[in-house]
Amino acid sequence: MAVPEKLVQSMNAITLEDEEEGGFEIEEAISNENGLQIQGFNPKLCAVGRFISEGRVDFMALQHTMAALWRPGKGVYMKELDTNLYLFQFYHEVDVKRVMEGYPWSFNRRALIMARLKENKNPRSVELNTIDLWVQVYDLKVGVMSERILKGIRDYIGYFIDSFPINFKGVWREYMRIRVSINLDVPLKRRMKLKMAGDKWFRVNFKHENVPMFCFICGILGHSEKFCHKLFEAPEGEIIKLYGPWMRAPFKSQVKPIGS
Repeated sequence: MAVPEKLVQSMNAITLEDEEEGGFEIEEAISNENGLQIQGFNPKLCAVGRFISEGRVDFMALQHTMAALWRPGKGVYMKELDTNLYLFQFYHEVDVKRVMEGYPWSFNRRALIMARLKENKNPRSVELNTIDLWVQVYDLKVGVMSERILKGIRDYIGYFIDSFPINFKGVWREYMRIRVSINLDVPLKRRMKLKMAGDKWFRVNFKHENVPMFCFICGILGHSEKFCHKLFEAPEGEIIKLYGPWMRAPFKSQVKPIGS
């Protein structure tokens, strides 16, 4: 069908400046207008997650597995937003807080990283580039076992989250525990140099609890040394593995006394 000549002329006369003159101010949230708020959606009780390593995931199996692991008292709704991007809607603060405190979670040996959704934030725009881990700090000298020193160590490893409440209770502890948010784009920290006034430098060593797969060549989380980019930068005989399984904290088996 032919477009009338007058309409063509009027369309050609439109400029970008004309588009800037319109618009209107929103006085209240559109979602609440006429009661059209999305049923059951509460961003304060939502979390967004993705897997560190790429690959297809059986979403149905994921839902059953995570529900069995989390056992939310008030339930959870899971939605696949995109490839390797998931929304988790909980229905009580107790459930979402328990899940976030217990992560990183894993499914089929793949680590799931999560972040709580902030109000008025699009779930698709949430940055998921950090992982929260408990780190054990070994070989601290008696004279430097203090909260101030642990804070400096936390800042070196990543971003502070928490300290183990009983770090300084009891007679002697082999290591201190700190919870840190670690950037996935930088290598895991193996150790750190410390020095007491008038004394020599010494090193404290780190072991990471429940740490996902990481590369023994570059120290980055999410891939093994078989898929490290450094394999293409040097001959095979010159590749040095600076990282290793000693950076994983051993799992503690709970031994119950006889008769418990």
